[in-house]
Amino acid sequence: MKPTDLRGILQYIPRFRKKTFVIAADGVVVTHVNFANLLLDIAVLHSLNIRVVLVHGAAEQIAQLAAEKSASPSYLDGVGITDDATLKLAITAANGLTHEILEGFATNDLRAANANAVVAHPLGILNGIDHQNTGKVERVDQEMLQT
Repeated sequence: MKPTDLRGILQYIPRFRKKTFVIAADGVVVTHVNFANLLLDIAVLHSLNIRVVLVHGAAEQIAQLAAEKSASPSYLDGVGITDDATLKLAITAANGLTHEILEGFATNDLRAANANAVVAHPLGILNGIDHQNTGKVERVDQEMLQT
């Protein structure tokens, strides 16, 4: 980083102080060796009084877990029908990944929490197809994320 880079960054600090950034990270990013760099960047944002919400995917972890269990997931790409077996894989994989993320935050002396801020409901039967456990996000509890 050059000193001129810092001057360029400084103009944004007052604008974004006390704001919330939402960062979406694929599950592969979280398990990559460079995830530590993302955590350091989040620590810098925190030190500037910028809140961060980290949202992660888990498709790769679901696929790995399915392979370990010789299972065939019905749902990996964000679209499809989620059967009971795939839902169980997804919950296990996502919980494991969330634990790794929280551990990474703790290692960097950052406080974090897992929030159930997403309100969703089942898709149900659409065009004669039962979508089983597949749901649709209704809203995100923004107030919870601001606390």
